[in-house]
Amino acid sequence: MQARRRSILAGLATAAITGRAAAQGRPVRLVVPYSAGSGPDIFARRLAQGMAPRIGSAVVVDNRSGATTMLGAEHVAASAPDGLTLFMGTSTTFAANPHLFNRINYRIEQFQPISLLIRTRLALYASPNLAATDMPGVVALAKAARQPLHYGITGRGNSTHLTGEALKIAAGIDLIDVPYRGTPMMQQGIMRDDLALAIDGIPAWLSLVQERRAKVIAVTGDARVPALPDTPTFAESGVRDIGHQHWYGLLAPAGLPAPVLAHLHAATIGTMGDAELWQNLTHEGAMIETNTPEAFGAMIAEETATWGRIIRRIGLTLE
Repeated sequence: MQARRRSILAGLATAAITGRAAAQGRPVRLVVPYSAGSGPDIFARRLAQGMAPRIGSAVVVDNRSGATTMLGAEHVAASAPDGLTLFMGTSTTFAANPHLFNRINYRIEQFQPISLLIRTRLALYASPNLAATDMPGVVALAKAARQPLHYGITGRGNSTHLTGEALKIAAGIDLIDVPYRGTPMMQQGIMRDDLALAIDGIPAWLSLVQERRAKVIAVTGDARVPALPDTPTFAESGVRDIGHQHWYGLLAPAGLPAPVLAHLHAATIGTMGDAELWQNLTHEGAMIETNTPEAFGAMIAEETATWGRIIRRIGLTLE
């Protein structure tokens, strides 16, 4: 009886989502607060591909980058809780921004957590012409430079920026951050030698590193990344405690009907458990991790407190 009831509810939820999508002439939107071509965008498009058949409707990625993920978050917070709008939220969006900005135009209460998706790693990249190939060399170069070296980030206040600020403290060096609207533009800066360094995720940089159009100096985390087996961690390189692991999760506008939430959660768990879909993900240093909506909500609260301690230690505030 219970199995039959769950089957009926799942069918109703599927019908609710696909029926609204058909009636409104549009697919389910997955709002991603990062630019097209970035690491998060690459992940989101694979997520959309896997979720579509499980939801029973097309899922398209809607890139709304800018303002340290806040533009995308504000858009979703104001959207209808009908299952047609999803949000790939991050630790930046919900755990860091509340501590960095005096005013943000969204609150976690305006979102329905669905599930954590992945925890990711960052790396320090360098121009191929930089006269350093490892972390000790970068530190020596930075200390000897007449002017601080510039390093690229994908937005002030996000994980790339916070990692850079923590690196400055841990290594005892001075660096100047240069914000870019997305990974592709920052990569151009590295390849043109406009930038000495950059901090970013891993997937979008692998081909550049393999083609020697960029150097990779070190990676965050406790172990090396299989895709970059010769690249040491920051800890191995003598630089410790440079931040907290970045994560991505799936959310929707608050007020989502319970059957729709259950259906979206089941589709998410099924997608993230598809080993073939994610065969490269762990190779690139990410860790798949899912949970219940309740557990994800509790985790966000805990992560907000953790990131607050990191940000206070760094002493960073943004307008």
